[in-house]
Amino acid sequence: MKVLGKQDLRDILEGCTVLGTGGGGSPEEGWKMVKKELDAGREFRLVGLEEIPDNGIVPMPYFVGSLAGEKVESVYEEGEAARSYRLLEEFMGEEFAGVISTELGGANTAAALATAARLGKPIVDGDPAGRSVPELQHTTYYIMGIRMAPFSVVTPHGDEMVIAKVKDDFQAEKIVRAVAASLKTNVGVTSHPVAGRELRTSVVRDAISHALSLGRALRIARERDNDPIRALIEAGNGFLLFKGTVIETDWREENGFTVGEFKLEGYEEFNGETYKVWYKNENLISWRNGKIDVTIPDLISVLTPDGYPVTNPNVREGKDYVVVGFPAPELWRTPKGLEIFGPKYLGFDMEYIPIEKRLL
Repeated sequence: MKVLGKQDLRDILEGCTVLGTGGGGSPEEGWKMVKKELDAGREFRLVGLEEIPDNGIVPMPYFVGSLAGEKVESVYEEGEAARSYRLLEEFMGEEFAGVISTELGGANTAAALATAARLGKPIVDGDPAGRSVPELQHTTYYIMGIRMAPFSVVTPHGDEMVIAKVKDDFQAEKIVRAVAASLKTNVGVTSHPVAGRELRTSVVRDAISHALSLGRALRIARERDNDPIRALIEAGNGFLLFKGTVIETDWREENGFTVGEFKLEGYEEFNGETYKVWYKNENLISWRNGKIDVTIPDLISVLTPDGYPVTNPNVREGKDYVVVGFPAPELWRTPKGLEIFGPKYLGFDMEYIPIEKRLL
């Protein structure tokens, strides 16, 4: 077990924003959630997968919606994510053993951290995505055949519901997204109550520690006036994809998702070239000079030149950015992983080419 301090938590959220690939929620809102629990004197305990008992249930609390969702004053002092966690405990009639994040992102990882601290639970050093993802079926749980029901949904207006059974995770995505889209706000969800013995073989290990290492690398490089982009790429075994100035940007709210794209005109070693990124909450595919460059499940992240990650749709026309990429966790590269979160998910009749093979 490791007790996370204030700097650890800041570094984790910055690393999660990188791994959020433009989505994963607002890191500023995420830090507010975490700081609230820090200011209340609550402890943030990070535990390894092996520290969870075989029969101990660990679900994941998170938010569903889009970055463009309206800010609604919540009726819950503890927040919708924490309430949804307790609601699922009440429904199942047992005390859960911990919390796991649903994805690595500035707000959704923060929601898991804050929920764990508030309820006195440990947070597990793992993640069922290893990045941010747009839809609820995009989890390593789905790849491993673990369903998300029962799950709870709580709105900031005080509406509470538990879905005891659902056809499949695709149906669950439609149900939860419809609630969020109809209310034009984010909702708190807790799903996938998974026992420790299954947890150990169905998630990306050491995911929180990985985010911590990336956030720490960026911070230390900035403090020492070193190149933060180089430090990030070295820490994450990543790749420099492009440096450019945004010349076009467009986004819209669509069925509870933030959908859009932006185009950059290159500078320095990329002078005379162009780069385009398309996103559905998260950056999912990119083109260099009109040809496909990187696709999901590999990660496409955008940062300012001085090393601060940027979420969608906060990419601004006329501003300079650096685009970097990282290899996806291995579970996403399996046939079932690629089936639900590869090029064919985007509608392309093409085989997935790992980022390291495209760029080396």
